[in-house]
Amino acid sequence: MKNLNKYLIYILAFIEGGAVMCLELCSAKMLSPFFGTSIYVWASVLGVTLTALMSGYYFGGYLSSKNNKITILFWAMLLGGFYLTASPIISDFILPITINLNLAIGSIISLLSFMFIPLFLFGSISPLIINYLTNQAKDSGKSSGTTYAISTFGGIITTFVVGFYTLPKFGITLTLYGYGILVLGYSVFLFVKNRSFKTPVSFILILGCLSYNFYEKKLTTIYQSDGILGEIKVIDRFHFDPETNQEKEYRELLVNNISQTIMDKKNPNKSYWDYVDILMEKINFYKNGDKTLLLGLGGGTLYKQLINNNLNVDVVEIDSRIEKIAKEYFEIDSDVKVVVDDARHYLNISDRKYDIIIYDLYHSETPPIHLMTQEAFNEIKEILNPNGLLIVNFYGYINGEKGLGARSIYKTLDKCGYSINLLGTPGEESYRNLLFINSPNSFIKKNSDSLSINKNQLNLKNAFILTDDKPLLEHIYLKAALDWRKNYNEFNTKQFIN
Repeated sequence: MKNLNKYLIYILAFIEGGAVMCLELCSAKMLSPFFGTSIYVWASVLGVTLTALMSGYYFGGYLSSKNNKITILFWAMLLGGFYLTASPIISDFILPITINLNLAIGSIISLLSFMFIPLFLFGSISPLIINYLTNQAKDSGKSSGTTYAISTFGGIITTFVVGFYTLPKFGITLTLYGYGILVLGYSVFLFVKNRSFKTPVSFILILGCLSYNFYEKKLTTIYQSDGILGEIKVIDRFHFDPETNQEKEYRELLVNNISQTIMDKKNPNKSYWDYVDILMEKINFYKNGDKTLLLGLGGGTLYKQLINNNLNVDVVEIDSRIEKIAKEYFEIDSDVKVVVDDARHYLNISDRKYDIIIYDLYHSETPPIHLMTQEAFNEIKEILNPNGLLIVNFYGYINGEKGLGARSIYKTLDKCGYSINLLGTPGEESYRNLLFINSPNSFIKKNSDSLSINKNQLNLKNAFILTDDKPLLEHIYLKAALDWRKNYNEFNTKQFIN
């Protein structure tokens, strides 16, 4: 019997649409510390999402043709809400297992375990609602359009609320738990309103409400934050120091379990990585107020060395949390002004001229592909002083398929007319950095030391000119990125899941 106000059903559609987007966003963030944030991870998230919704749409349509009871709609919503509250527990169990698989298989299996079933259930909601609201065939178009519009509107609102507020403020677990309780609560309300409440409903409600008590995140961190730009951790850890031949304590900033900064706690200006010292050595003729633009703050060890060289430094950082962390945990002065913006956007709107522009922009294992194009490098020329330098920090691979990304950056810089001094820090390709030190007018003198990599050593025949229209870099550096992710999973991620 259809005795519920249709507006109560429309509210259900709104909440269901929000639940889909909440779970999709949070699922991508649950994967990121284990599998990264590459386009292939997002392809897995979107592929599983669409597969689950497609299956749910079909199943909901099939159910509506067989049974017209409105309680089926309530049960689908109730079970979906329960899976929302339980998804952090399921992911905590499955991700430490699937991390040992390759990116595609591991991410898809993980998503199938904690995302497919609730999205399947939520997908079945809309056909069931449409069937409930449709009295005659001529009403089907209006019912369908209204239902999908309200559901989509719920998804839009939830995307903004989750992405910009609940994820950074409360984290993934509380976001999913909170929305799951909302779904459970409204489902129970409809059972009561329809006078169809039964004991199993209360059992599922209680399990969902108690699920947060069974969730235990094993943290050994000083600071942790989940957000739309990824999971951030600050930890203290001992690393081997070859200079003293013993273990030394470092403070470390990790984004999605990829180390971004490793700072010597007893010497906060000192980085564990030698690329910082090498970079500073190559620009030591700049000093006393020369204007420098640092794109990417991290923990600020490079920033501190630039300041110690009496350079006038502007900093651009896309994640506002990083500024807070650098000042609170990495001894950056609290009065340092950091522009929170996308680096490419800042370059387009800046009216300042710089002597040095430094790309130190990794987001976990992902470099900024939109800043590595012919158009972006030409825009840099517009704000560089005549004897200015553009310095790009990149993966250490230069040979073979894994080095195709770096060779393509070299070819693109060369196409833009830069004089390029390419340096490789000491060590194997899989553990080193490449520094592209570029001058737009041959001002820079190419070094002939052991770190230099000459153009005639590079196979540029299969390298690409990178452009905004064809952003190939994300595809051609994938093997290098996956190799970094694999190494860091061994070094970092597994330490937090054992």
